[in-house]
Amino acid sequence: MSKRPKSQENLQRVYIWALPRTLGTALVKCLSYVDGIQIVYEPCVSAYHYGPEADTERKSFVAQYMENAIANQMALENAFDDEKCTYDWIKHELEADYPGKKSLLVKDIVYCLDEKYDVLPAGFRYAFLIRHPYRVLPSWKSIVGRLLPEDIDINYISMKDFHKFNNQPEAYEMQYNLFNYIKENLDPNVVVIDADDLQSNPSSILRQFCQGVGIPYDDSLLKWPGDQDIVKAWKASRINLQGNFLQNEGGFYEAALKSTHFFPARPLPDRSELPKDIQDAADYSMQFYDKMREMCLKP
Repeated sequence: MSKRPKSQENLQRVYIWALPRTLGTALVKCLSYVDGIQIVYEPCVSAYHYGPEADTERKSFVAQYMENAIANQMALENAFDDEKCTYDWIKHELEADYPGKKSLLVKDIVYCLDEKYDVLPAGFRYAFLIRHPYRVLPSWKSIVGRLLPEDIDINYISMKDFHKFNNQPEAYEMQYNLFNYIKENLDPNVVVIDADDLQSNPSSILRQFCQGVGIPYDDSLLKWPGDQDIVKAWKASRINLQGNFLQNEGGFYEAALKSTHFFPARPLPDRSELPKDIQDAADYSMQFYDKMREMCLKP
């Protein structure tokens, strides 16, 4: 494991790397009720989409559809300004002291690291959250479509062009490469969770996860309040969370933030039921998903 910062050496630091639609936000909400924990929510998402180092075209495109979010920001106690959110700033913040806290839990999206491995913080245990491409990709495309203006039909946008909206087409490959880098250089005991296993057997998977990364587990974590008050204590972007509460349609995080427990997954879709562009993206992604699936916690 990477060398722990000298300051606050007893603070247990955990970094979860996920793809969108892998239940990462629900998992973070669940773990928010661990005694003495501080959540840092998707800092690299902020750097990638809204920060000073964000690609100009992507930043402009995203900002165009975030006006409602900027005008209706949530009251976050620990919100940070996206204007100062560089990758080096993130590293510094994650290696800093958190007085009064026992654990620091960071959740982020893999492709938003933008393969900047040199800014990964020291002193962390690392975990990955995966999910079958047949579940992730259709949901991903659908939710992006709900966030776009009515004059843009998501059905006419190929997954190959999704980098304009929310991801790289090679997201599963990027997740697998990051896993290998971390395992070889930072944390040889990386924990991998499949979201379907978390849904089917939450008590076993959650217990193993907590034990694996050094967070205290209690059965009370299997149920949590349905309100969103706990989110206000997260250290998060001023734009990112609230940007996904658009009108009454819901965004990326709404269902997760209103959740109260993990519930069994629906049957896995058949490949033939998927549109051609999602089939192609899934076919490419499966090789990386299958490799990581072999290293998952077992229910």
